[in-house]
Order: sequence, then C-alpha cells, then structure tokens
Amino acid sequence: MIRSAVVVIMLIGFFSVSWAVAGQDDSTHVLPGRIVLLSAITVGTVTAVHLYQARAWWEGPRAPFRFENDWVYALNIDKLGHAYGAYTLSHLFTYSMDWSGFSHSTSIYYGSVLGLAYQLYVEVEDGFHQEYGFSPGDAFSDVIGAAIPLAQERFPVLKNFALKWSYYPSTEYVDALRGGSGRVFIDDYQGQTYYITMDPHFLMGDHPPWWIPPWLGVGFGLAARDLQNTEARRRLYIFSLDYNFTRIETESSLLRSVFTVLDHFHLPAPGLVLDGSTVKLRLVY
Repeated sequence: MIRSAVVVIMLIGFFSVSWAVAGQDDSTHVLPGRIVLLSAITVGTVTAVHLYQARAWWEGPRAPFRFENDWVYALNIDKLGHAYGAYTLSHLFTYSMDWSGFSHSTSIYYGSVLGLAYQLYVEVEDGFHQEYGFSPGDAFSDVIGAAIPLAQERFPVLKNFALKWSYYPSTEYVDALRGGSGRVFIDDYQGQTYYITMDPHFLMGDHPPWWIPPWLGVGFGLAARDLQNTEARRRLYIFSLDYNFTRIETESSLLRSVFTVLDHFHLPAPGLVLDGSTVKLRLVY
C-alpha cells in the first residue's frame, strides 16, 4: 500500500512539474478535476506515510506533549534534512497547484504553507512520543526551508542558489539492514550530504566566458561521519562542482520536467573534501 502510494504521488508530481514548466501566465484558470484528483492523492499519501511513520518512528509509549532541544543531534545534519524536506515539499505542492490551474503567485505561497504544515505535523507527532519530543531546532529548520521558495520569488537573484541532497548508504546502515534492523534510510545521516549550490554566471555580467558552460555550477556541502562514536564523530566540508540542469536549453517539455526534478539533487561531481585536517580531491563525490 505504502509503496503504491509513493509511486502514485511521484508520478503525479512528475506530471505536475511537466505542466508547470511548460510555461503558463500568472493567471488563475482553476481545473476542478485536477484539484479533486490531487486532493485525493495527497490525503491518501499522507495517510499511508503516517501509517509507515507510526511503525518506523512512533512505535512505543506515548507521553504528554513536551519540547526537546536537540541542536547537536547528528552534528546538525538532521537540521539540514528538515530544511531540505520543507524546501522540496514546498516545490512539489507548488508544481501541483500550478498543474491545477492556480496562478503561480498563489501556488508558490500556498505550496510553501502546505510544505511547512506537513513538516510541523511530524514535529507535533514527535512531541507526543516519549523518546523524541517536539524539537524547536527541527521546527526552525522547517520554517527556513519552506520560506526559501517565497524568498526566491520575492528576490529573483536568490534563484541562483538552491538546496540539494545526495545520498549513498553508509556502511553502518548496510550492516544494520543485513543484521535485520528495521532502520529507515532517512535516519542514515552518515550517508547524506546537503549542499547549498550556486549558479556563478550571474556574477559574470551579460557575457560570461565562453568556456564556462551555462549548466555548470558550484556547491558547498556538509556531511558527518562516525556519529555512533562520540569521541570520533566529525563533520566533512565539501567544495564541489554542480550541475544546473534547468540551464540546459531544450524544446522538449519532457526533458525540462526531468531537468527540474534533477535540480533538487546533487549528482556526483569532482570536488574537494575537508575531513578534519585532511584535504582530499575526489573526482566523484
């Protein structure tokens, strides 16, 4: 059930992106059929994900609502995850509302509201769990992530920056799965890297050098290692090349849709990794 729901929402999200990036004016032509379809899918998906999370995270005794500060948890990588989650959900809701015929200004506002609402719902559920509690740090990160699309709309220069995510399963996560542990990859913080990326062309004026492709960008990433060892855990800082797929010109609406989706992820690229006092050059990171 859960896998089917995830597949369906991904397909609807993809077709929403397809319609949104095809180009429309900022006027409202609401299509009731699409609104009903997306509403039904959203309710069904949220319900399925809730059931999944109830088994993956919220099993165990409930408790009175409480706050629990965890700013240093996972060396703050989880806070970046919350910001990225709200940022990405806000874009997905925006694309979906664009597809439903709302004006883009309306879509991006309510898309951010809905993205934040879902993230905060998860925080409230955590607040009633005996082990977790409501994390102000997580909620703050959610607000920041959901606010970024609004800020980019208000200040277009910010569209040259983006949040991106990359993931490669850590050894600890793979070993846990082999050992029969029911861990969730979202909690595999050692396998995750979060990036702030930039398209540098806006700094080069109207005539950037011909040898710098329009799709080439740069990124600054943050990761963590050895989180299970309090004494050895550390942050990794990554300076990497990045790809701005939406800067690639194409007449194909399908390719534009694919590029829009890909621009939410950092794909392997050459970079420098600062690990403690060691600097490593990686051709692929």
